[in-house]
Amino acid sequence: MTVRELELTDFRNYRKQRISFSEGINILYGQNAQGKTNVLEALYIASTGKSHRTSNYHDLIRNGCCSFEIRLKCGADGRDNTIVIRYSRDRGRFLEINGIRRERISDVLGTLNIILFSPETLEVVKGSPAARRKFLDILLCQTDRQYLYELKRYNQLVKNKSAALKKGKNEKKYEETLPVWNEHISQTGAKIAVMRMKALKALDGYMKNEVSSITSGQEKSSLKYKTFCEIDENANEDFFREQLSETLKKGMDKEISISQCIYGPHRDDFEILLNGLNSRQFCSQGQQRTLALSLIMAELLYTEEIKGEKPVLLLDDVLSELDSGRQEYLVKGLAEVQTVITTTDDLPYSGLKVKDIRKFLVKEGTVTVTGNI
Repeated sequence: MTVRELELTDFRNYRKQRISFSEGINILYGQNAQGKTNVLEALYIASTGKSHRTSNYHDLIRNGCCSFEIRLKCGADGRDNTIVIRYSRDRGRFLEINGIRRERISDVLGTLNIILFSPETLEVVKGSPAARRKFLDILLCQTDRQYLYELKRYNQLVKNKSAALKKGKNEKKYEETLPVWNEHISQTGAKIAVMRMKALKALDGYMKNEVSSITSGQEKSSLKYKTFCEIDENANEDFFREQLSETLKKGMDKEISISQCIYGPHRDDFEILLNGLNSRQFCSQGQQRTLALSLIMAELLYTEEIKGEKPVLLLDDVLSELDSGRQEYLVKGLAEVQTVITTTDDLPYSGLKVKDIRKFLVKEGTVTVTGNI
């Protein structure tokens, strides 16, 4: 997979900008607050439909303007693709893929796979369960259209059940619909749980190898799926459906009393363990960075396994977060992956064996090619 050309119109601090990328490493350098991360954000939106920095498209419009446009030319699965995302305050969001209008912005998922590694990625290791669910959902939505469908359906079911729980306090007829919602939630939730379990199992295998390589075999990682029930080695969709159905039956009175959906995959988490200890509580900052780096590398390998080609990697000012040993390990892994890096320094990378390296100076919302290595 490759990104070839990005064109921005009234996006963040860019009035009109076109960037042509190399198939190797692309280095965006310059002082802070010049627009480097904005380029990565636009690429990420073109891949996922969402920004990693804000949930509000209003924030993406250049000051004084009423709309923005992202236009990306890319290659994936042996074909050329053009993705266009527009947003205006009056008309809302617009998505077009290869000249065809799409109804939902989420329809862009899977057209181009992009993996983002930023300082915020550390939140997957040391942050809340919501950060880890988001990480897993984005990965699976980009690699499995069925997962995207089931997740949308599940979220709508939980929304409908939540409304019934709140109205049920005053109107009995709504409370009587809860068993129906629970049945549907059990069926769809089981599908989500089994897909998450399988993905984490694959990621766990890749991550073990990465951590072992980074630490020269001194440390060992593992991922443990935490859901609404204990999981055994024979867990499948039927198992999860039965377990969730029983959990929802037993917990119905409690959910009614607090008017909230508190059981199901929307409360899932996964533990990241190092040497058997939870990384959130017992790991140093250096160890957490090792885990974050190895998780990103595992995500890259998992995506390649599923999609049959390497995704594009975005590195947003992360080299400054890593010591020299981890920097070297990361850079060596980029030899066959198209990568876009932001940094405050004009990094030479003279000894790196890749197809080519292109450097761009970013200054006051203008991107200028300064050389190829």
